[in-house]
Amino acid sequence: MPQAVIFDLDGTLLDTAPDFSLILNRLLQQHERAEVSSTAIRSTVSAGARALVKLGFGLRDDDPMLEALMGEFLQLYSAQIPQTQASLFDDIDMLITSLHAAGVPWGIMTNKARRFSEPLLSRFESFSTCSVLVCPDDVNASKPDPKGILHACAQLGLPPEQAVYVGDHPRDIEAAVNANMPGIAVRWGYLPESGNIENWGAAWIADTPRELTDYLLKTQANV
Repeated sequence: MPQAVIFDLDGTLLDTAPDFSLILNRLLQQHERAEVSSTAIRSTVSAGARALVKLGFGLRDDDPMLEALMGEFLQLYSAQIPQTQASLFDDIDMLITSLHAAGVPWGIMTNKARRFSEPLLSRFESFSTCSVLVCPDDVNASKPDPKGILHACAQLGLPPEQAVYVGDHPRDIEAAVNANMPGIAVRWGYLPESGNIENWGAAWIADTPRELTDYLLKTQANV
């Protein structure tokens, strides 16, 4: 019975794949490499920038080129944010407006660094009711480590078992479980090609933001 809702960002609230498709393929062009399909990029976005660079250049974690390419990639992304092509997924505006109207505080805990998250969120008026934003550099840890979720709960003044975490990646659900919090998996985001969402260990699976809204508000009404 959630007293607050904490969301992942990329692939859960925002469709940021257009930005990442643009900058990854721009970087590949600069290095005279073949472009990557938008489908392949979408299935990798939630795994983070490092995974995208590895995908585009066919690199392993220990490749000496990786860190330099990561720096170039993040520089391109920083320059892209002021003209972002990202958009809210359908009915996300309704979801967060409904939570706010019902008096349910909501926040964001993302693996995206604060220097990218804050300017990106500022581009969307719908995020003005966000009660807390936690980024990995705030807690020196990334999901599936639960520190970010626990920090968000502390900021909201709630124990983790009184909130829920919503995400589109197995790592999101693992982080929620590690924080002793119910995790809700969503089908509309950047689901990885491997693995079945039913096997992530989520407390519940939402097919659409509208369905998630109904579930959260119905649960809240029963508190």
